[in-house]
Amino acid sequence: MSSPTTHTISSASITSRRRIFPFAVRPGNGTHLTKALSIVDGSVIRYSPARATWFFDAPALPPDTDSLATSLSKVLDSYPQWSGSLHMPHPNADTNSTSHDQRFNRPQLTWGTDVDPGVEFIEAQSLHRLSLLPTPEERARSHRIWDASIVAALGTMSDTPKLALHDRVSSEGLPCMVVQITKFACGGIAIAVKFAHPLADAQTLLTFVHDWTAVHRGLTVPVREFAPELLDRTAAGDIDASLPDRDILSRSGSIPLHKFDWWASGTPDCPPFMLPETEIPSQFADVKTLELGRPLPWKTWDILAPVRYYVVHFTRQEIINMWQAATFAAANTSNDLRLSKLDALLAHIWTLIIRARELSLDNSQVHLDVTLGLRPRVSPTLSPYFIGSPLLNIPISQPASQISMASAILIRSSMAIYDSEAIGALLHEMAYMIDPSRRWNTFLGERHTIVTSWLESRPGMTVYDVDFGFGAKPRMVDSLLFECDGCVQIMESGSKILSNTYSDSKRTPWYDTGVSVGLHFKEDVMERMLADPWFRKYDK
Repeated sequence: MSSPTTHTISSASITSRRRIFPFAVRPGNGTHLTKALSIVDGSVIRYSPARATWFFDAPALPPDTDSLATSLSKVLDSYPQWSGSLHMPHPNADTNSTSHDQRFNRPQLTWGTDVDPGVEFIEAQSLHRLSLLPTPEERARSHRIWDASIVAALGTMSDTPKLALHDRVSSEGLPCMVVQITKFACGGIAIAVKFAHPLADAQTLLTFVHDWTAVHRGLTVPVREFAPELLDRTAAGDIDASLPDRDILSRSGSIPLHKFDWWASGTPDCPPFMLPETEIPSQFADVKTLELGRPLPWKTWDILAPVRYYVVHFTRQEIINMWQAATFAAANTSNDLRLSKLDALLAHIWTLIIRARELSLDNSQVHLDVTLGLRPRVSPTLSPYFIGSPLLNIPISQPASQISMASAILIRSSMAIYDSEAIGALLHEMAYMIDPSRRWNTFLGERHTIVTSWLESRPGMTVYDVDFGFGAKPRMVDSLLFECDGCVQIMESGSKILSNTYSDSKRTPWYDTGVSVGLHFKEDVMERMLADPWFRKYDK
């Protein structure tokens, strides 16, 4: 399907705004709490918000935004902290002599006060009809490569107000969560949710939205424990000592990570509008012993280049064929690792990216920077319902000329490095960083690709299982990633089209009805990628 150009799309008009608070426990009742976020939460404060939009066709009864606001208020009884204030410590110490969660720029949440900012609740109206967006079945059949640029143009999530700590400083009166309800001319509705990234990764976002739907349908949900300290306890050594453990730092230093230093990145090739991001805080500007790290490689990323966004559907059989090709490549090596279907999909996508970037003859390193969830990797493991943003961008690096389906072996072996011992050592190191957001473990542009997977292992918790009681599953789900050159996002297809072959396992695999892959790349790279005969190499 040829999507309408974004020039023909008008953004939804906002009709009202209000703030929502927990239903049963009102702020300012005399008790309030302050809790520091986890070591890892503080490291993602520069990340773009965690957000998504769910589009639903017109239900039999017109959706009532007041009832959605009420159910949102009720579900916040299980998440009262998100109606509070996200802020830096007071005072913001510049020493390691205090508890690890009180050090410089370690974000905190305070809630239960009479000045809690609440959750921003926006109502909007669109002139468009949801027929603009193909259904999951249409994307699986006839629109397997779909120009998704119009999704952002529909305006289902407002850019205002800014979220708390959007600039790593401002917090007063700013919410840390925004919800927007957009009604369409056809009677359809979009429900969008946005969090400051230190509060929620994709898994926490899905946990919350599924709990909200349950409350909206009249069900009860458990109070979700907000315990960021559980992640910190998995760090190696004593992270409250005044100095780090040298042996642990030696171990963490041997673990592959990019570790780009924002403070070292105000280089001549830094775009002028990015220079404020590289400024050293005044508390450390005159510290003569301050050591700077590796600067961001600005020359490899044309930030202002136009970016295209496409959603691609790969079928179940394509995924199986990719896996068979990767397994065959692995059989010709001495490596006995068991490859997953996701390893194979990533190897295929990475191969396409390298070809489209015209780097196939380049012997220099390129990087697939995979977003790794830490819940099952720390010891003791964290519940899949752990609330927070426990993630790490890890590098999978190889000369561009060597990228192929055999790279699935490297993908698998690289991810295996990050076990509980490695993560524990990295957490120890991060606890002693002068500023947790000083380091960026990834980058964008021609030599980096960031991959994030929203695939769900929890039964009934996928993006397309979201059910507000409208009588149907979502028509479309979009993660609303900012359009930067080099982002790949993977989620379930949502299609009901089943293949003619069946899995022997009891649980349906994530690829059983195909998979949806969001691609964000420069215009010329995207054009070459989609025209590449290898794109559908495994469609047999």
